[in-house]
Amino acid sequence: MKNISIILYAFLILITFTSCETDVTNDITLADTTPKLVIDGGLERNTITPVTTQRIRLTTTANFLSNTDEPFVDNAQVIITDGTNSWEFTHNNNGYYENTDILPEIGNTYTINIVWNGETYQGSDTLSEAPKFDDFYFEFEEETIVSDEGYFVKFDTTDPANVANYYYYRLFKNGEFTIVPDAGNSEVLVVSDEFFDGQQRIGVNPNDEIAFEVGELATAQQLSISESYFHYLKELFVQTGNLGNPIVGNPPPASIRGNLINLDNNTNRALGYFYTVDIEEDTITITEN
Repeated sequence: MKNISIILYAFLILITFTSCETDVTNDITLADTTPKLVIDGGLERNTITPVTTQRIRLTTTANFLSNTDEPFVDNAQVIITDGTNSWEFTHNNNGYYENTDILPEIGNTYTINIVWNGETYQGSDTLSEAPKFDDFYFEFEEETIVSDEGYFVKFDTTDPANVANYYYYRLFKNGEFTIVPDAGNSEVLVVSDEFFDGQQRIGVNPNDEIAFEVGELATAQQLSISESYFHYLKELFVQTGNLGNPIVGNPPPASIRGNLINLDNNTNRALGYFYTVDIEEDTITITEN
């Protein structure tokens, strides 16, 4: 309810300061630009629910006013290497490239090479181990100014000492990944262990925007991510969660630099991020206390 109330309040303010509105979409002309390659995906290691098929999707940017889905890329060559072994990913459909042979290993650095339109894109990421859950549970909480009433998933976990660790949290409701656009996600969904290195953390809530009801299935994941991916996600959540000022609107989004470079043309970088993550997860059914 609180999210709906905030949106309605912002909408009422917008009406107050806007006496009329004219659709000028058809009057806007944007210069066509050369489509840029966009990568979505990486390697995921999960010993609880093993990933049998690693998937990476390739698309391109489209015109800002386009009403169609982003164009997918089906004619690229995609190869990932760990410095010793190489795995080729084959296109399945809708821009998804897949491989069933690669088994990501902790400590390895993986490099992706994408050849498309006569140019080679390259990016690397290193896989670090995610700490296990010491305990996994849920608690009922009354509605507050900042949260809805309901059951919230929580876990206890111990951060490895004397190692810089970075985490990303995912929460699934009845098997569906759930996230609310909120600039605060940059502070709660991705964290570093700067202030809790080597400590046990009690009652970590992977997403306090998501409440559950009795009978629903909750799955939480703690992902160990690299420092560079941590900074990328923070900026991504800031921009995707920015609802803007109801009077002056959203500030224009800035380009978020990923980790793929173009070896043939350094001014034509790809968008997105090639990541490697280790996943700790658990699942629980919400019951009445």
